[in-house]
Amino acid sequence: MNINNTNFRKVIESFAPIPDNEFRRLIVVMHEKHMHKGEALLREGQVCREFYFIVKGYVRGFSLQDGKEINVKFYFEDEFACDFESFRYETPSKFYIVAMEDSIVYYGVKSEVNPVLESNTSFYSFVFRFFQIQYFNETEHSNNFKLMSPEERYRMLMEQKPHYLQRIPLTYLASYLGISRETLTRIRKKVS
Repeated sequence: MNINNTNFRKVIESFAPIPDNEFRRLIVVMHEKHMHKGEALLREGQVCREFYFIVKGYVRGFSLQDGKEINVKFYFEDEFACDFESFRYETPSKFYIVAMEDSIVYYGVKSEVNPVLESNTSFYSFVFRFFQIQYFNETEHSNNFKLMSPEERYRMLMEQKPHYLQRIPLTYLASYLGISRETLTRIRKKVS
């Protein structure tokens, strides 16, 4: 597969530089997939054996609790999407990952990608730094839920991730913020 998106390499090298020959080894085992809105990359109960790089569009990660969707993560262009816990430990996923728009993703299958990632110290550096950033982001997100009011969380999204407000439907955004759609509507009116 000829993956020609230079953003893929830029994103990887934002974590660690990768020599050309090693990067080519990774590209050889990556695949491209065109997805329709609503198409699932992962379903609850499946073992996650692929990770995705979003080229175009976006996907959401959510779980079902008592039949209600709880949105936990949105992945936009130039981001990696995966249930990393399921991927690492080969346990059933607790999440769905579904395309929110017609999307294009590059994906790597664990059995094909792991030998490449494990073969070079540059990839070790990439993986270490990637998961370090993931950890910090998840910790910050968790702390925001514990320490900030819904309005403060919304204002933070306005400042740090305005594309969320532009592209994510209100129902999903409210769930992500841990509030009802009605509360989100009141907050939006108040801060605008």
